[in-house]
Amino acid sequence: MNDEQLELFPSFRKAEITVSPDFSEKNMVSIRYNARLKRQIRCSANGIFGRPELILPEYMKSDDFAKSRDLAAEWATYALRRKTQKNKARIKDILSRFWQSIDQVLAERGETSLYVVEKLPPIISKGNHHDLEQIFAAVNETYFNGKLQCRITWSNRTGGQSFHSIRKDPFTGESFHLISISRGYDFKNCPFFAIAGVVYHECLHIAIPPKQGSKRRIVHGKIFRQHEKRYIYYDEWQKWHKEVLPENIRIMRKKR
Repeated sequence: MNDEQLELFPSFRKAEITVSPDFSEKNMVSIRYNARLKRQIRCSANGIFGRPELILPEYMKSDDFAKSRDLAAEWATYALRRKTQKNKARIKDILSRFWQSIDQVLAERGETSLYVVEKLPPIISKGNHHDLEQIFAAVNETYFNGKLQCRITWSNRTGGQSFHSIRKDPFTGESFHLISISRGYDFKNCPFFAIAGVVYHECLHIAIPPKQGSKRRIVHGKIFRQHEKRYIYYDEWQKWHKEVLPENIRIMRKKR
């Protein structure tokens, strides 16, 4: 029935699609919640209607965790199978991605992360003074024609180093580039040109990846340095990086 026909029959409307927190239809798993659990999930072969039963912490009943519940349901279907080497590896991978997704949701809600598996910190782009997503968008559009594909986050390290890494998306399992920026740049005394400079520098590591030389791995080669100096405020950024950033790092370490 199309929209025009629906107007003739106003009482006939498609029901809104809702995600039930008690079932994962995709994986044929029933879900039960336990208020005592926080950093554990369990599964049983004795669920209702012959389905495997998944037991999750009570807080995961929220709609925010819908995708994470699907991951947990997928884990349950494999966890109840024969423990072959291949199956064990699959179980470990899904469980790791599940807890990463939980940490990400908690971080986006402003709640404390669990850091259950591999201690991979969640991706947090909004800081106390600067929003990395906005800065990355400006740098990407200005210097890379908006074509650079990556995500960006504030680093959880106390040092002044910013870096580029590869991470897997917890839901799709696909790899993506991740830029992590030192929290020393998330200060009121940090001007836009300084933080944009370090973001541009890390973007270059994606656009101009390291090469293996005859004796060593070349990260900041001649071409990289040439492109780095194309940043319009290169000198100002370098001056701030050398003179102000170390003091910000000292302040961060004292607070911790």
